[in-house]
Amino acid sequence: MQFKHFFLSLILSLFFFSVQANDELDSLRNVISISEDDSIKIRTAMHLARQIHRLDPADTEDFYFANLAVELAENHSDTLLFAESLDNLGLLYRYHSQFAKSIPLHIRAVSLVRDMDVDPYFKMRFANNAGVSARYDQAYDLAVEYYLFALKIAEENNDLRNIAIASNGLGNSLSYIEGKSEEALEFYMKALQTEEERGNTLGMAMNYLSIASYYSRKKEYITAREYLDELLIINTERKDQHGIGMTYEYYGHSYLEEGGNLQLAEDYYQKALGVFEELGQEHKVASMLIALGEVNSQTGKTAKSLEYLRQAHQMAKALNNKALIMESARLISETYEANGNFAQALAYFKTAQAYKDSLSLTEQEATIAGLRMEYDFEKKEAELSLLQSDKELQEQQFLVAEEKFKREKTMLFGLILAILAITLVIILSLRNLNLKKNLAIQQEEQKRQELESAYQYNLLQAEILATRMQMNPHFLFNCLNSIKLLIQKDQKKGAIKYLTTLSRFIRDILQTGKMTTVTLEEELELTKKYIQLEENRFQEKFDFEFCLKDISLEDLKNTKVPPMILQPFVENSIWHGLLPSDADLKKLRIAITKDKDGVTISIRDNGVGRQMKPVKTSSKHKSMGVTITQQRMELFNKITKINMNMTTLDHTDEHHKPNGTEVQIHLEEA
Repeated sequence: MQFKHFFLSLILSLFFFSVQANDELDSLRNVISISEDDSIKIRTAMHLARQIHRLDPADTEDFYFANLAVELAENHSDTLLFAESLDNLGLLYRYHSQFAKSIPLHIRAVSLVRDMDVDPYFKMRFANNAGVSARYDQAYDLAVEYYLFALKIAEENNDLRNIAIASNGLGNSLSYIEGKSEEALEFYMKALQTEEERGNTLGMAMNYLSIASYYSRKKEYITAREYLDELLIINTERKDQHGIGMTYEYYGHSYLEEGGNLQLAEDYYQKALGVFEELGQEHKVASMLIALGEVNSQTGKTAKSLEYLRQAHQMAKALNNKALIMESARLISETYEANGNFAQALAYFKTAQAYKDSLSLTEQEATIAGLRMEYDFEKKEAELSLLQSDKELQEQQFLVAEEKFKREKTMLFGLILAILAITLVIILSLRNLNLKKNLAIQQEEQKRQELESAYQYNLLQAEILATRMQMNPHFLFNCLNSIKLLIQKDQKKGAIKYLTTLSRFIRDILQTGKMTTVTLEEELELTKKYIQLEENRFQEKFDFEFCLKDISLEDLKNTKVPPMILQPFVENSIWHGLLPSDADLKKLRIAITKDKDGVTISIRDNGVGRQMKPVKTSSKHKSMGVTITQQRMELFNKITKINMNMTTLDHTDEHHKPNGTEVQIHLEEA
């Protein structure tokens, strides 16, 4: 009987809470409808979007009101309010795990207030949010940039809270960047000390968990568990059940990854499972069931493992959590495969693969949408810049007209005086007038020429930029002709292989487009693809060789070079060296050697050589190519600890006739 009363009271409480929440949402909608103050509309729309998400995270109506706030704020005079609306929309995208969409919104918010005289809190908030979204999207370099910006402002204003937030974010980001682990630990410790100074136990708990995870990734499990011990004490004192559950979960991860005591790993996962079940956190419950399935699989308890994994799979499907569905299906498939049940293994493998593809597609769509937002922002900025230029031009035209009016007035007054004056005064006045006219004409002509020169300069710069940003159309045309020729010869497999190589080459170019550096391994792979595309035109009279001397694959991965640095030299060898050559077998050899002085990349052909090039070749084009290459190398030398230089050698045969060209690129530590 008492249970029935309790159950009835619970239902009534939930009902009244729901009614009260809906009344609040309706009230906020009403404010947006009737208010004539755009500022009130914008802030109400932002608040309404957050409330909708808080009450029902699956409800996408929050995006409608967040976008409404951005649209209203964009045409409002309050720049800070516009930045707040962009930041609010970015947070909602982050809450829905659409990190690629949230990044440009936070970055735009930062750019709007960066040079404004506003409360530093907003600059720190927007920058920290940009760092969080970039870190979640695994864009760690970008995350570090914005966390450092937030930390600089926080330290200038002695804002301990934001110092701790930015330092923790820097630790989490740098820990995933190669060679930055020690620097990451310094920021973790700085964040922890700041939270201790503030007396903020929640912040201390977060940093203990971050430091424990850091040591686990370094496989220093004993040190990691020492920090987990401190974390458990804090969470117990705070009576934070969720924090206690998280601590048990990370104990389990530590013992599972270490592999020494899997029973302890299972015990901690069971404790975490109990806590999350008591809290009603179904996503965490499903995660713990997956962890229990994995640990039982490793201890050979197949039936028990499958029981946990099936429970997790069903719960993940009920939650419609694609990541958990994929992970549980993958582990079930591996377990069935290990026990020889290949039919079930295949079925769950297909399920896991389908959800993996779905997640990849969702991430790609989010990335494309984020790039589209970034493009839209840049387009709007260009339009605003154009409007500002038009405004300045109109103001200038008004000033010219006003000056002209004043000048004509002066001329009329002078004319009246000249009529009343003696002939000499008339002559002098007319002479003075002619001088003024000539001077004005000269000034106008000079001004027109300056404007025309500036216009031609800007147009030339735009053409150069556009040329550098486009792929060589002749190269694409030749590639498409090669595919067409293969199809006409009914060599369909060859055409498919050629088309696959071309698509991968284009994809690699697009991926490295915004990178400052790539590994030598990646650069060589890209060069190989380019050579494979070009060698079709030689009709089997082309010999290409890659040679590695005293250098390992690990060295190739650790050596950084500017992207697309080898392709221009390979293209010159093929187009200007080998194609004009009459040699029976045209050879291209790329050799990479390493010695005590550094790494040397040699690109050599047996073509006609530089001395045999046509005389009419544009020297301006040559110098431009050399200048661009040298500028890229100089920039690379400035931003890295590597000195890069190149040397061009002309080879001859025993009769002193040209026998090819060799370009040597040398890299050594500064």
